[in-house]
Amino acid sequence: MFEIGFWELVLIGVVALVVIGPERLPAVARTLGRWIARARNTVGAVRAEVERELRLEEMKRSILSEEAGEQFRQLQDQIRSLETELRSGVQSAATEAQAAICSGEHTDARSAREAAAAQVSLAALEAQTEAAAPAAGGADREPGAVAEPHAAPPPSNPPAQG
Repeated sequence: MFEIGFWELVLIGVVALVVIGPERLPAVARTLGRWIARARNTVGAVRAEVERELRLEEMKRSILSEEAGEQFRQLQDQIRSLETELRSGVQSAATEAQAAICSGEHTDARSAREAAAAQVSLAALEAQTEAAAPAAGGADREPGAVAEPHAAPPPSNPPAQG
């Protein structure tokens, strides 16, 4: 901070000796030393308080980022479970409709349309899942993994429009 050399200190001492006098100079030097010590202690306390506040702020940010990460993981798990439920529901509906068409139980156009719609929904769901996996980081798939095959093949005859 201040660059005071030896000769500057000698000059200050001589001026103080002349101005204050030899009787009061030791008392003034002690008082001045106490003030300087108090100032240093105050500066040290303020510095320690600022550093402590900064560490607390860093810890708060760290905790918040960990909590946000945990909430994100929980949401991902919920989305995966909902996706699995939806996929199984659509697959079972498509399989039942396909089986009904193949067995000849329901040969009307409405049943054929429902089966085709279920298969289109399943294909759209799988396409969205495959498109969302790279965007979400692809955490649920191994690199080079192949998507699951469709459970029910599309009908060979297009449904009759009625």
